[in-house]
Amino acid sequence: MRILSIIMILTLSSCMVSQKTFDEKCCALETEITELKSRCNGMDMKEQLLRQTIHDLQTKNDTINK
Repeated sequence: MRILSIIMILTLSSCMVSQKTFDEKCCALETEITELKSRCNGMDMKEQLLRQTIHDLQTKNDTINK
């Protein structure tokens, strides 16, 4: 009976350590995902500004050439 209870305790404690490690890794991945989403949004804004600037320059160039 004692051996069975010791084995159960060891099994449960090893599961808890694994869960803690899993939670830490999940938290780190969530942080990385948030940072990447933020960078992606920034890149989208830059792309939109560049496209608008190119369009404006093309319009200005067309006006000058007429």
